[in-house]
Amino acid sequence: MVITFHFGAAGHPVSWILHGVYGTAYGVALAAARTWHARMLEERQIKTPPGGQFVIAVNGDSVVRSDLLFEADYFCRHQEPDDCSWLCQFQGFPLAIPEQAKQVVTDELRRRLIDIGFLIPRAEWEARYPQQADLSRQFRALMQRDCTSPSNDRSNLT
Repeated sequence: MVITFHFGAAGHPVSWILHGVYGTAYGVALAAARTWHARMLEERQIKTPPGGQFVIAVNGDSVVRSDLLFEADYFCRHQEPDDCSWLCQFQGFPLAIPEQAKQVVTDELRRRLIDIGFLIPRAEWEARYPQQADLSRQFRALMQRDCTSPSNDRSNLT
């Protein structure tokens, strides 16, 4: 069964939120994405281009078709590591989506963003953006420390 998904980038385009599921109506999903992208370009108040729109049709574990509307020239001036885990966000969508479809969609979006040069290998990202890499390491260490601190241990509750 073919399922067509429409995602939009949320904020900085390393988090993409599911906007709609269109069944087999790929053309309708693509028209919606193009319209959304065009309106974002027209209405933007700042010089940052819109994060992007992604439409993909999957059938089982295969990609039938995908289109990415994304200002690669702008966003490739600030790349992200290719191992970011939060790429596609499905939570909050009112329909159950098969895990296999979620994985196929996420893998294809990651592949497309790597192909245009936005997502790069982590080692390369750390070399190009050392301050961001340092902040990322500090944040991870803080989160690990917070998760393992005794104050978060629920076994001490009576």
